[in-house]
Amino acid sequence: MLGQERKRKRLTKTTPRECEVLQLVLLGYTNKDIAQQLGISDYTARDHVSALLKKNEVKNRAQLLALHVASSRKKKTPTPPTFDGLYR
Repeated sequence: MLGQERKRKRLTKTTPRECEVLQLVLLGYTNKDIAQQLGISDYTARDHVSALLKKNEVKNRAQLLALHVASSRKKKTPTPPTFDGLYR
């Protein structure tokens, strides 16, 4: 339950622009690439990335990537099939 609360807190604080920046960070873009892609300054891109690191309580992009890859894998885990009618 604590993990879900932490995740909910993290997601509610993320702005729409930070979500765009996060997607680009997860694709491996540099701050300069992000700035060019979104039409913002390099400094603004850096500030968005810094905010994402702080909000996600990680120290670097690698940890941010690991956090979100692990999170997305949990969402996509298929539910095991049920065998209700198999042993009748």
